[in-house]
Amino acid sequence: MLTKSLVAVCVGLLAATASAQSCATLTVSGTGAPGTTLQFNLDGQASGAFAFLAVGMTQGTTSIPFGPLGTLTLGLASPLLTLPLGMTNASGDASVSVPVPNGFPVSLDMFAQGLTAELTITPPSPPTPPSISLTFCTSNVVGFHIGN
Repeated sequence: MLTKSLVAVCVGLLAATASAQSCATLTVSGTGAPGTTLQFNLDGQASGAFAFLAVGMTQGTTSIPFGPLGTLTLGLASPLLTLPLGMTNASGDASVSVPVPNGFPVSLDMFAQGLTAELTITPPSPPTPPSISLTFCTSNVVGFHIGN
């Protein structure tokens, strides 16, 4: 019986899917000048989802595999930095303020993309095994400047 349960869980994991859809909007406000603050606002759809901000130097494509749960494809070229924003609010939104240090020594043009990840676990209902799905919602890619 335990073996059948383990097999059912494994089958459920293998049947899990990941989908990415562009269903959010990212806006960036602020000049990015030293001593100021950049504000990143992600307006999404899913409340209680994990929100992230990906930042890179160039636009392009980066695929991040999540094993049997699928692959996330971003509109930024690797390498990139990912900043967790926390959970989205009841409206599906998340934001972060990033202060630019007074003595920021360089001038950079960069790109950002927001994303949310929603994990859904469906309990077993015999004869159906449990299932796990990971759903991504990506935003537009936005350019911003930091420095003088």
